[in-house]
Amino acid sequence: MSQRDIVAILSLILFLALVGLAISAIRRRSAKQSSLGSLAPLDSLNGAKVATAGAKYVSTVFSERPLDRVVALGLMHRGNATLSVLTDGLQIERDGEASFAIDARDIVKVERASASIDRGVERSGLLAISWMLAETAVTTNLRIDASDDSHQLFDQLAKFERQEENR
Repeated sequence: MSQRDIVAILSLILFLALVGLAISAIRRRSAKQSSLGSLAPLDSLNGAKVATAGAKYVSTVFSERPLDRVVALGLMHRGNATLSVLTDGLQIERDGEASFAIDARDIVKVERASASIDRGVERSGLLAISWMLAETAVTTNLRIDASDDSHQLFDQLAKFERQEENR
């Protein structure tokens, strides 16, 4: 066995060890966050559909710790999504990942943002929806497709925030 083969084998072992550590860390983090509760299914809302938009699901983070991603409940991965605003809440239907609904009563704040964790975009390029997941305040960040991003969509979502303020 040549020195080149030994270096290749050691490199492969190191790579596999690092992958194992990464997977282990994600599993530990997910287990730690398992007490968050559960996501509401899409059919938990039955209001009339007011607006729909194509989007990219960017992240869900803890509102008090915006650099701490929620990895439990299938919320870790980015991907394509469809955002549906109903009269009684919001549905986020994700391609290949956990889809969920947010009841209007749980929405705390709707605003624009320019960054989330490791994703920076142009000014006001993200839609940040702060809401209550059981007893935990979280913020879901979405990048609305340019053709669907409208003031009407934002205004419909902002109505939920105003309802929260009136309670």
